[in-house]
Amino acid sequence: MFNFFTINMDNPFLIGFLISVLGLFLLLINTLLFVYLKKNIATNITFNLLVVFLISYFIIEFICNILGFLKPASNIFVSHFAFNIQFLLLSAFFYKLFNQNGIKKMVIVAYVIYIIINGLLYFLRPQLFWEFNLFEISYISFAIIGYTLIHIYNNLGENKKYFYFTIGLSTYMLSSSLIFLTGNIELVFYENPYIDIWVFNSLFFIVYQILIFKEWRYIRQVNANNN
Repeated sequence: MFNFFTINMDNPFLIGFLISVLGLFLLLINTLLFVYLKKNIATNITFNLLVVFLISYFIIEFICNILGFLKPASNIFVSHFAFNIQFLLLSAFFYKLFNQNGIKKMVIVAYVIYIIINGLLYFLRPQLFWEFNLFEISYISFAIIGYTLIHIYNNLGENKKYFYFTIGLSTYMLSSSLIFLTGNIELVFYENPYIDIWVFNSLFFIVYQILIFKEWRYIRQVNANNN
């Protein structure tokens, strides 16, 4: 959820920014809820990874919004940190979540391949740090979407373990990747009439946060029923 426009009352993209701030606020609420829940229930590594993911995600999104507010289009480089930290934590999350050894190995191999190729790309083109890295975006997005689909399939007809979170994650990753893969800010801003395509990304982010909240409520309810 990234924003690249100046904030003033005459700015046609103000609504998009406000929606983005709402999404950030919901992320903060969800993060605090999961942190509080962690202190009150018996947790495992998978749950702890989810909490760390939410905390790091909020920090990155907060920095991104501040930079976008102070200097529009200066926060593109933050996307690299967002995608890479997200991929690391979610790879570990799904690795712990999957039961099949073959799929676990696939997660490790996919991550190692990504690190090697992406590292070479940055080595050969250092200026890529200040641009949208299309390989980075597409590889991480489709890998995570693949993990979510595997998990959803594995949980059909069973207890919905991290089901809402997975649905929200896959939906948001699909929508955001389609926008980021344009690789060009101008392609998502239309001036006549003014249309901010990023606002759709922010709306999907809000849906994502609603599903994370449902996940929190589900985990709390299951824990209460087991006590």
